[in-house]
Amino acid sequence: MMLYAHVLWLAATHAIGCGPDLDEMHRLLLGLAPFTCGFAFLLRMTRPFNEIHSMLRWLGAPLALLLPLALFSIWVVFKEVNLDSSSICSSDVPATWQQLWAPVQLITVCLVTYLVMRVWRTARLDARERAGEMEQSN
Repeated sequence: MMLYAHVLWLAATHAIGCGPDLDEMHRLLLGLAPFTCGFAFLLRMTRPFNEIHSMLRWLGAPLALLLPLALFSIWVVFKEVNLDSSSICSSDVPATWQQLWAPVQLITVCLVTYLVMRVWRTARLDARERAGEMEQSN
Protein backbone atom coordinates (compact mmCIF):
# COMPACT_ATOMS: atom_id res chain seq x y z
CA MET A 1 0.00 0.00 0.00
CA MET A 2 2.96 2.28 0.61
CA LEU A 3 3.95 2.00 -3.05
CA TYR A 4 0.43 2.86 -4.12
CA ALA A 5 0.20 5.84 -1.76
CA HIS A 6 3.52 7.28 -2.91
CA VAL A 7 2.85 6.90 -6.64
CA LEU A 8 -0.74 8.15 -6.31
CA TRP A 9 0.26 11.24 -4.33
CA LEU A 10 3.13 11.87 -6.70
CA ALA A 11 0.80 11.63 -9.69
CA ALA A 12 -1.59 14.11 -8.10
CA THR A 13 0.88 16.78 -6.92
CA HIS A 14 0.76 18.82 -10.13
CA ALA A 15 -3.05 18.91 -9.95
CA ILE A 16 -3.22 19.70 -6.24
CA GLY A 17 -1.08 22.80 -6.47
CA CYS A 18 -0.25 24.83 -3.39
CA GLY A 19 -2.61 24.73 -0.47
CA PRO A 20 -2.60 26.60 2.82
CA ASP A 21 0.44 24.57 3.91
CA LEU A 22 2.29 25.55 0.71
CA ASP A 23 4.81 22.78 -0.05
CA GLU A 24 3.64 20.30 2.59
CA MET A 25 2.85 17.53 0.07
CA HIS A 26 6.28 17.88 -1.53
CA ARG A 27 8.00 17.64 1.86
CA LEU A 28 5.88 14.62 2.74
CA LEU A 29 6.79 12.84 -0.50
CA LEU A 30 10.47 13.60 0.01
CA GLY A 31 10.31 12.09 3.49
CA LEU A 32 8.43 9.02 2.25
CA ALA A 33 10.86 8.28 -0.60
CA PRO A 34 13.30 6.19 1.50
CA PHE A 35 10.43 4.21 3.02
CA THR A 36 8.89 3.61 -0.40
CA CYS A 37 12.23 2.28 -1.66
CA GLY A 38 12.49 0.06 1.41
CA PHE A 39 9.04 -1.39 0.85
CA ALA A 40 9.84 -1.95 -2.82
CA PHE A 41 12.85 -4.04 -1.76
CA LEU A 42 10.63 -5.97 0.66
CA LEU A 43 8.34 -6.72 -2.26
CA ARG A 44 11.32 -8.24 -4.03
CA MET A 45 12.09 -10.40 -1.00
CA THR A 46 8.79 -12.27 -1.48
CA ARG A 47 10.52 -14.28 -4.21
CA PRO A 48 10.10 -17.74 -2.67
CA PHE A 49 6.33 -17.27 -2.36
CA ASN A 50 4.99 -17.99 -5.85
CA GLU A 51 1.36 -17.49 -4.85
CA ILE A 52 2.11 -13.98 -3.56
CA HIS A 53 3.90 -13.06 -6.78
CA SER A 54 0.95 -14.28 -8.81
CA MET A 55 -1.38 -12.01 -6.83
CA LEU A 56 1.01 -9.05 -6.86
CA ARG A 57 1.52 -9.33 -10.60
CA TRP A 58 -1.90 -7.81 -11.27
CA LEU A 59 -1.63 -5.20 -8.54
CA GLY A 60 1.16 -3.53 -10.51
CA ALA A 61 -1.17 -2.57 -13.39
CA PRO A 62 -2.63 0.53 -11.66
CA LEU A 63 0.90 1.64 -10.80
CA ALA A 64 1.82 1.37 -14.47
CA LEU A 65 -1.19 3.51 -15.41
CA LEU A 66 -0.19 6.20 -12.89
CA LEU A 67 3.45 6.24 -14.00
CA PRO A 68 3.06 8.89 -16.76
CA LEU A 69 1.28 11.25 -14.35
CA ALA A 70 3.95 10.73 -11.71
CA LEU A 71 6.71 11.45 -14.22
CA PHE A 72 4.84 14.57 -15.38
CA SER A 73 4.66 15.82 -11.77
CA ILE A 74 8.38 15.22 -11.35
CA TRP A 75 9.07 17.11 -14.59
CA VAL A 76 6.93 20.08 -13.52
CA VAL A 77 8.84 20.46 -10.25
CA PHE A 78 12.22 19.85 -11.92
CA LYS A 79 11.50 22.52 -14.51
CA GLU A 80 10.22 24.99 -11.92
CA VAL A 81 12.95 24.50 -9.31
CA ASN A 82 16.04 23.23 -11.08
CA LEU A 83 15.73 24.94 -14.47
CA ASP A 84 13.80 28.14 -13.66
CA SER A 85 15.31 28.57 -10.15
CA SER A 86 12.04 29.39 -8.46
CA SER A 87 10.80 27.83 -5.27
CA ILE A 88 7.88 25.44 -4.95
CA CYS A 89 4.75 27.47 -4.13
CA SER A 90 6.61 30.80 -3.84
CA SER A 91 8.91 33.08 -5.77
CA ASP A 92 11.81 32.76 -3.31
CA VAL A 93 15.12 31.09 -4.07
CA PRO A 94 14.58 27.31 -3.80
CA ALA A 95 15.85 25.57 -0.69
CA THR A 96 18.30 22.70 -1.02
CA TRP A 97 15.65 20.07 -0.29
CA GLN A 98 13.55 21.48 -3.13
CA GLN A 99 16.45 21.15 -5.54
CA LEU A 100 16.86 17.52 -4.49
CA TRP A 101 13.13 16.73 -4.67
CA ALA A 102 12.79 15.90 -8.37
CA PRO A 103 15.95 13.75 -8.64
CA VAL A 104 15.03 11.82 -5.48
CA GLN A 105 11.49 11.22 -6.75
CA LEU A 106 12.79 10.13 -10.15
CA ILE A 107 15.17 7.64 -8.55
CA THR A 108 12.34 6.36 -6.35
CA VAL A 109 9.97 5.92 -9.30
CA CYS A 110 12.67 4.18 -11.37
CA LEU A 111 13.52 1.83 -8.52
CA VAL A 112 9.89 0.98 -7.81
CA THR A 113 9.23 0.44 -11.53
CA TYR A 114 12.23 -1.84 -11.86
CA LEU A 115 11.31 -3.92 -8.82
CA VAL A 116 7.64 -4.22 -9.80
CA MET A 117 8.66 -5.30 -13.30
CA ARG A 118 10.95 -7.92 -11.76
CA VAL A 119 8.01 -9.23 -9.73
CA TRP A 120 5.91 -9.38 -12.91
CA ARG A 121 8.64 -11.26 -14.74
CA THR A 122 9.25 -13.67 -11.88
CA ALA A 123 5.53 -14.37 -11.51
CA ARG A 124 5.19 -14.98 -15.24
CA LEU A 125 8.17 -17.33 -15.35
CA ASP A 126 6.98 -19.19 -12.24
CA ALA A 127 3.51 -19.61 -13.77
CA ARG A 128 5.02 -21.02 -16.96
CA GLU A 129 7.23 -23.35 -14.93
CA ARG A 130 4.28 -24.64 -12.90
CA ALA A 131 2.22 -25.10 -16.08
CA GLY A 132 5.07 -27.12 -17.59
CA GLU A 133 5.33 -29.28 -14.46
CA MET A 134 1.58 -29.93 -14.52
CA GLU A 135 1.73 -30.96 -18.21
CA GLN A 136 4.62 -33.34 -17.50
CA SER A 137 2.79 -34.94 -14.60
CA ASN A 138 -0.25 -35.64 -16.84
